[in-house]
Amino acid sequence: MKDTTIAAIVTPLGEGGIGKIIVSGPKASDLVHTIFQGKSIADLRNAESKRLYYGHIFDDGQRLDEVILNVVKKGDSFTGQDMIEVNCHGGIRVLTRIYECLRSAGAESAGWESLLAQSCENDKMDFIRKEAIREVVFARTKLGVKVLLDQYGGALSGELRKCLEIIEGIRHSLQEGDDALSQKNGAFFSRLAILIGRLLETASLGMALTVPHVVIILGKPNAGKSTIINAIIGEERALVHHEPGTTRDYVNEFISVDGIPFEIVDTAGMRNTSNKLEAMGMELTLEQLHRSDKVIAVFDNSRPFDREDQGILDILNSWLQAKGCNNFRRGGKGDSHAILPVVNKCDLPARFDRHRIESALCQSVCCISAVNKDGFADLYRWLVKEFDTAHKPLRPVVFNKRQYHLLAKADVLVKQNKDYFTAKNKNSESLEVIDELKDTFMACLQGNDSSRRKDEEHH
Repeated sequence: MKDTTIAAIVTPLGEGGIGKIIVSGPKASDLVHTIFQGKSIADLRNAESKRLYYGHIFDDGQRLDEVILNVVKKGDSFTGQDMIEVNCHGGIRVLTRIYECLRSAGAESAGWESLLAQSCENDKMDFIRKEAIREVVFARTKLGVKVLLDQYGGALSGELRKCLEIIEGIRHSLQEGDDALSQKNGAFFSRLAILIGRLLETASLGMALTVPHVVIILGKPNAGKSTIINAIIGEERALVHHEPGTTRDYVNEFISVDGIPFEIVDTAGMRNTSNKLEAMGMELTLEQLHRSDKVIAVFDNSRPFDREDQGILDILNSWLQAKGCNNFRRGGKGDSHAILPVVNKCDLPARFDRHRIESALCQSVCCISAVNKDGFADLYRWLVKEFDTAHKPLRPVVFNKRQYHLLAKADVLVKQNKDYFTAKNKNSESLEVIDELKDTFMACLQGNDSSRRKDEEHH
């Protein structure tokens, strides 16, 4: 791609004030020059870097639009190539016609991802920074944008490079072979273990920002699940009716709590039924439960505990067991964050034994009235209690599974080999482990073939 000049539309197609096309490559100035007439410059190929130029775009002598060009030369651009930003009016017709003119002039059509590829190819951006800027496009909250822009700015990459410096320090210590070997390596390994541990602790936040937790609302019919989701979303998305079993499909919506995005799912009530349509709805509920990260289990304060409530507890127990066998996704902190028992209709006289639920789930219940919208503050606090939602500028944050798995591998290597390294006369074996640690961190920074495949759960 180094010898290719590409053109990419980087603003959304649609009615807007400004449209932007980026031309990047060795012939960027030559190509744009053929369709541009500037007011203060006769030949765009003589333009200075990091300067704006006003003029018009022409197609076969016909003036298409007035534009402002931002010219950035190879040494200054984020792609590592000569780059020209064409800022024009944002209408679809104007934007696409200028784009076609650039293609006719010789630019290769490309998406915005190709600009990132050029940047990586020219060592202008490591793989983590590329991942971060790509995720910014899909970020659902302001907190997500802030955290990801910090990583694009090099927060996580810089911390990984600190780890590489420590690894090189260990290598140097091994090669010295002096009497202080054990003490030096012990200090190096302790510092490395602390840095890795801190990074791994950020994974639950970072991964929740890029792939929102799925929160399913589960309960027996007429427990108030649809009223709860309507109260959370703030609009009537789910049908509410006094007749049990009204919800037979599922409703999902994205919400944000303290900057953390969640996909919240309302489902059909769980009970024994001969109604085929209702039974199909419950099958869909179990499918949604399979992919969920958290469960809001709803119980009805106005009715005594019954077999249907026990059935909900049995389903939750089975789900927790299955979740424990495959609980790597979030860099998680255990099952205490997985289930919130909610007793709804607390505005009505109590007939439900909430202590039975607390005993079964080893957790206090959250008492709410969905109709009156009371008690939701506790529910929201539970949703985000595992996350540090205060934005700390330039804080390194792990934000995808690829990074998490590689750092977890490094963590295991450090913990398994600490005693081994502080012993003497094992330099050759120790250097092999050092090489493996270095390769692991470099893979995290630079990416590899398998890491370039799109996350199967993503977007």
